[in-house]
Amino acid sequence: MGLLRPVAPDRRMLLQEIDEFRTFLAGNPRAERAQFLPFFNARDQLFAFLATFNNAVLEPDHVAHEFALWGDFVCDTLSGSKRNGAFVLIEFEDASVTSLFRRLPGRRVSRWGVRVEAGLSQVTDWLFRLDRARNSSEMERDFGTRQLRPLGLVVAGRRSEVTPYDLERLNWRSEHTVVGGAQIGIMTYDDLLDWLEGRVSLVKGLDEEGEAQVS
Repeated sequence: MGLLRPVAPDRRMLLQEIDEFRTFLAGNPRAERAQFLPFFNARDQLFAFLATFNNAVLEPDHVAHEFALWGDFVCDTLSGSKRNGAFVLIEFEDASVTSLFRRLPGRRVSRWGVRVEAGLSQVTDWLFRLDRARNSSEMERDFGTRQLRPLGLVVAGRRSEVTPYDLERLNWRSEHTVVGGAQIGIMTYDDLLDWLEGRVSLVKGLDEEGEAQVS
C-alpha cells in the first residue's frame, strides 16, 4: 500500500502535465477508470495541484496512491498539505455516457448513474474512517496532525451527456453534499480540465504582470 510522498512544486512540469491531460482526454473520450487512475498516478505535479480544490491547502506538498486507511479501506488517491493539515480525497470514475445520469423510458427525469453513486459511497467511507481516526496517534503519524481538514471529490463522465436540467442537479448536489463536516464535490472530466486551465491562466497572468512591473 502507498504512503504519503513529498512533492516539490514544479510549475513548468505542471503546465506540461495539464497539456498531457488535455491530449489524453481528447484521445480517450470514453476512458475507463482503469485508464484514468494510472494517468494521474504517473503525474505528481498535476495530481498534487488538484489538492487546491480544498481552500485550506495553501501549497500541496504530499501525494499518495492506494493509501490504506488503517485496515478498513484503501483510498485510491489523495493529495494535500501536511503543513496545512488539509487533503483532497479523489475518486476517478469512468467517462461513459451513463456515468453521471441514466435516461430511462417513461421517465421525465433521469436517474443518477451507478458509477457516480459508487464513487460517492467510496469517498463517504474514506471520510468516515478519517473521522474515526481524529485525535489519534495514527492520524498524527501519517498526516502530521490530529485534526485533518479533508475534502472529497468525485470525477466522472463528460459534460456533453449532461442536460441543462441535470447540470443543475449535479451542481446542487456537489455544493450541498457534506459528510461529517467535509464537502464532497462532483464534476465531469471536462469541468476538471476547464478548472485546471482557468487556474493556470490566472497564474500565467500574475507572472506576466510581475515581469512587466520588474521591467
